[in-house]
Amino acid sequence: MPLFSGMQKGFYNKKMKPTSYENATGGIHFPLVVDLVFHYVMQKSEKALVSLVCALLGIAIDLVEKIEVKNPIDLNGNLKETVMDLKLVLNDNRVINIELQMYMDSYWIPRSILYLCRAYDSIGEGDNYALLKPTTHICITDKDLLGNNNQFYSKYLLMNTKTHEPYSTDFGINVLQLNHIDTATEEDKANNLVYWAKLFKATTWEEYKAIAKEDVVMQEVGQLILELNTDDQTKELLEGRRRYREQLATSYAEGENSAREELNSIISEKDEQLKNLANENTAQANEIARLRKLLEDNGIQEAK
Repeated sequence: MPLFSGMQKGFYNKKMKPTSYENATGGIHFPLVVDLVFHYVMQKSEKALVSLVCALLGIAIDLVEKIEVKNPIDLNGNLKETVMDLKLVLNDNRVINIELQMYMDSYWIPRSILYLCRAYDSIGEGDNYALLKPTTHICITDKDLLGNNNQFYSKYLLMNTKTHEPYSTDFGINVLQLNHIDTATEEDKANNLVYWAKLFKATTWEEYKAIAKEDVVMQEVGQLILELNTDDQTKELLEGRRRYREQLATSYAEGENSAREELNSIISEKDEQLKNLANENTAQANEIARLRKLLEDNGIQEAK
C-alpha cells in the first residue's frame, strides 16, 4: 500500500512489489540522515525516538513516561517550506528540539540560539513563569559548524565566564558531530551515541543491517526507511526536498560571497583613500621642508 492517499491514477506501479528490508541491497538513496526521512521515521516509531532521546540526554529508557511529537508531518501535504526540526515534549515537563544540519551555514550558531529561544518561550502573556519548561536544542550534523571544536558530542550552557558556574541548566544547546565519531568518549559509547551515529552514517543497506542486526526496533526503522525509498511519490517528494536544500545552501553561499565581495570592495576603496591621503601628507611634508630650506638659505629665521 503506498504511503500517500489520493495518488494520481497510474503514478504508482502496482506490479512493482516493494523490496523487504531483509532483501534490500546496495545504496540507500535517502538514508536516516535526510531530515524528512528522520522526522517521519521518528514520529512513526516511538521506541526508536525514545532510544535516540535517551542516548542524547544520557538517561535510562525507564525514565521516559511520555514523549510527544509536537510537530508531526503529513506526507500528503506540501513540505517544501516546512521546518524539519523535530519538536518534542518529554514527560510533559521538558522541551527538546532536534535538527539535522547537513549543509554548511555560517549563520548556524545565531540561528540555533534563535531556535532555542523560541522553543523556550512557550508561555503566553500573563502566564506564570513557573510554566516555562527546561529546553534543549540538539543539532546532529556532519559539518564543522563549531570552528575548531572536534568533539563528538558537545554541550553548551549559559555560565559565569570566571567561575564557569552555570547560570541555568534549563537552557542549552547540544551538538552531535557525526564526522568526529573518532573522538567519542567512553560515556558517549555507554549512552549508545556511537551506535546511533553509525546508523546515521550508514549509506548502504549492508552497512545498516550489519549495525542493526540484533536490534528489532532499528530493523523496523530500516523497513520504514525502505518504504520511503521505494514509494514513487515519496521519492519525488524527497528529491524535491533535496533540490530545495541544495538551492538553499547555494543561496547562502552566494549571499556570503556577495557580502564578502562588497566588503572587499569597501576595504579596497578605503585602502586607496588612505594611500591618497598618505601621498598628500608626504607632498605637504616635502613642501614644508622645501620652504624651510628656502628660509635658511636666505638667512630668514622661521617664526615660532
